[in-house]
Amino acid sequence: MESSEIKRIRQVYAEYRQQGRWSSLNPGREHIEAERLRQLSATLKKQNHSLFRYKILDIGCGSGDLLNWFHQEGAKAENLFGVDLLPDEVDSARRKYPKLTFTEANAENLELRDNSFDLISTFMVFSSILDEQTSKNVAKTITRLLRPGGVIAWYDLRYPNPNNPSVRAMTKTRIRQLFPNFHLKLHSTTLLPPVAEKLGRHTDLIYPLLGKIPVFRSHYVGLLEQGYSAPLSGRG
Repeated sequence: MESSEIKRIRQVYAEYRQQGRWSSLNPGREHIEAERLRQLSATLKKQNHSLFRYKILDIGCGSGDLLNWFHQEGAKAENLFGVDLLPDEVDSARRKYPKLTFTEANAENLELRDNSFDLISTFMVFSSILDEQTSKNVAKTITRLLRPGGVIAWYDLRYPNPNNPSVRAMTKTRIRQLFPNFHLKLHSTTLLPPVAEKLGRHTDLIYPLLGKIPVFRSHYVGLLEQGYSAPLSGRG
């Protein structure tokens, strides 16, 4: 039986889609999306992660754009898999990227083989889960599915959003609580979306300037790598 938290998440994201949130037609949003992918690509290369041989799972895959980006970065189509709670998103992903594999599923209990993925991506996943046990269940699934030495590609909120009670901040402390045996190779990114989306024709000029100010960066992007144990105390 589906939990109340999963039902809530389904409803929230269905409403987001109806409202047309995160439209890439906005210049600020375009900068946000390009920046996070550019920075993730740089981190993967710096840590010597070659996607050509990687089997990759994208949790909360939406319409498949991130998974297709991994394909463009060198991953083989037959090694790319996405799961999402929303059937409409899965259908859209299948139409857009027929060579990739997409499934409607709850990430708490994926029926996939242990140690079967080299990289699992979680973009804006955990900030959308308000129930602590659900977060732990998803984290446990991810840890189970990753092969030894596998990595998590991470992008998520580091600040709370006072205008959106359906999300919560994923600080480094919270991330470590969910993934205590992972090393966090994260850095702050993304100019505060309410600011970025209002820059209009001045985006190209102003976004890079404001984005240099750490307090204006609302998200973390980077990798979580296995084989590291960190204390759970501390700020961030």
